[in-house]
Amino acid sequence: MSAARPRLSAPDGVPLAVAVALTLTLFVVTWVSGPVLRHMPQAVIPWPVHGIALAILLAARPKDRIGLALGIWTAVALGAGLHSQDWPRSFAAGAQMTAQSIVITLLHQWLSRGRHPLRGVLSYAWLAVAVLFGILPTTMLVTLARTIVGAQYIPGYTFALWWVAAVTSIAAITPLLMAPTAPVHPEVRRARGSPAEFAAVASLYVVALLSAFLAVGNEVFVLPPAVASIPFLIWAGLRFGVRGYAFFALLFFTAVIVSTLLDVGPFSDFGRDPMVRGQRAWIYIASLAGPTMLFPIALAERAAAEARARGAFAQLAAIIESSGDLIAAVDRDLVVIAVNPAWVREFEEVSGVRVRAGMPMAAAVAALPLDAADSLSHWRHALAGEQFTVTRKVGDPERARHEYEIAYSPVRDERGDIVGASQVVRNVSHRRKQEAAAADARRLEALGRLAGGVAHDFNNLMTAVVGYTGIVAGTLPADDPRQADLAEIEKAATRAGELTQQLLAFARRRIIEPKLVDIGELVGSFTRLLAPLLGSTVRLTVAVGDALPTVRLDPVQFEQVLMNLAINARDAMPVGGDLAVEVVATQYRSGDGVRLSVRDTGHGMSAETLARIWEPFYTTKPQGRGTGLGLATVHGIVHQAGGEISVESAEGAGTTFHVLLPAAATA
Repeated sequence: MSAARPRLSAPDGVPLAVAVALTLTLFVVTWVSGPVLRHMPQAVIPWPVHGIALAILLAARPKDRIGLALGIWTAVALGAGLHSQDWPRSFAAGAQMTAQSIVITLLHQWLSRGRHPLRGVLSYAWLAVAVLFGILPTTMLVTLARTIVGAQYIPGYTFALWWVAAVTSIAAITPLLMAPTAPVHPEVRRARGSPAEFAAVASLYVVALLSAFLAVGNEVFVLPPAVASIPFLIWAGLRFGVRGYAFFALLFFTAVIVSTLLDVGPFSDFGRDPMVRGQRAWIYIASLAGPTMLFPIALAERAAAEARARGAFAQLAAIIESSGDLIAAVDRDLVVIAVNPAWVREFEEVSGVRVRAGMPMAAAVAALPLDAADSLSHWRHALAGEQFTVTRKVGDPERARHEYEIAYSPVRDERGDIVGASQVVRNVSHRRKQEAAAADARRLEALGRLAGGVAHDFNNLMTAVVGYTGIVAGTLPADDPRQADLAEIEKAATRAGELTQQLLAFARRRIIEPKLVDIGELVGSFTRLLAPLLGSTVRLTVAVGDALPTVRLDPVQFEQVLMNLAINARDAMPVGGDLAVEVVATQYRSGDGVRLSVRDTGHGMSAETLARIWEPFYTTKPQGRGTGLGLATVHGIVHQAGGEISVESAEGAGTTFHVLLPAAATA
């Protein structure tokens, strides 16, 4: 994708009215200054005209240039004809000068890709190239035509004299006239001198110019031309930029021209011939005003580049400061040179050390004895030019030991030399837990589908067993001893059917009958039935909070949840203990909810057991004392009611189950 061409000024150049006014000024300058400001006696065009004409075409809108070129030709030809009365040569010279301005304008536009001539040093250099070579085609063509039609119609310049006259005029005048339209970076504009300073220096400059060039004042205080011009031009370039410099240069230009026309000042010493005085004045202007325009252009370009660099650095710093990633950098001596707040907070959390810029990285990681050697080794590999990513656990086990993904990279300067290294760190502990939870959920879902399918088929088989048992029992006398055997078969089949209901509850395929339930009342009434089951060695306490929201669930299923959790707690306390059941209102997701907590003081569970408690048929009880479906059923019932269940346990520290259920309004 090609970049859009920058405009000369809003919207595409100076307005047509301004360009026309400058063209009329060109006519006046040609007419009035023609007798004095010429390079040679046979010239009909004064030397300022070349620079003014090119400035008009460069600054004008592209769509206006053809009409303006015709206007420039007419203005120059009329002005030259009025002062010289040599009309054929005036129209020929005007045509040549207009043609060369058009060629230079098109050549500069092509070389600089449409950039303003004063936009930067490179664009200004392209203007010089376009001027040096753009004059050649028209000058060569006119030189050839002069040999054909004769000197009475075409100015009698030599090839070199016309080229020198045009180049010096354009180099001195065109940049000064285009300065008002020069683009200025906002940061550079704000950095310039104050209006009061500008007015004060300009006033002193006017006094110096009057003294040096117009001989105003006592002869004792007449300043040399160099003293009256060069220091002020330098000051203007340093303090007021391209436009300020152009204003001061135009003051200098005006003073030199006026003094030459009035035959006063330093150039009056070159004799009575006005053309000779004009030549000397032009040499002085051309050698000073135009070429030194490069000085403020370079300063403005540098200031704009620095402003852009400061802006880019500020944006980059803001991005790094606000980044959620942990970012740090060191120099070649492993001294911390930059850390963002996220890195500082995380490192302080895992180590207790607050790192700041200027601190040796070795001193920082010394607070992490388990990780110091590896960390410093990774930094050194990055300083050696390696770019890599490691995943490792970092931190003091007694504080916080998290898992991190750490990307190391070397930092290079503009020449490609390694000057430091950086790391971008992400805490992936939470992500790992989420991945593990998602894997468990997928595993339980698969087991649920398997259990549901098995339960349906098994329940159909048990239904058939119970049915045929009843048929056989109906064909036998009541006192037949085989009736007892059939009763045992029916009892076993019925118990197997109950197991299938538990499997269906885990698989969330059992038909439920949800109702609006007060959990506090349900728990209070059901726990009274639990006391005989728990035995005399288990002390049961029940706490029900106030203002509990109503929940929507199957009360029979929820009683099964309480039953299974209570029985498991009893089995975890073989020699007795405390069982606490608590129901309180809480916030659940985006609304109200209820939390049921069942806490025992039993032997607790290991990490390996915790990872598998929701699996069907997984049990830690002796063979024959458990089916492994109790907690699997609880898990299915709670999730089927739209809730969540979690567990806290450690070996020797008891176990607490938390059941969270949404309120009926948000269920």
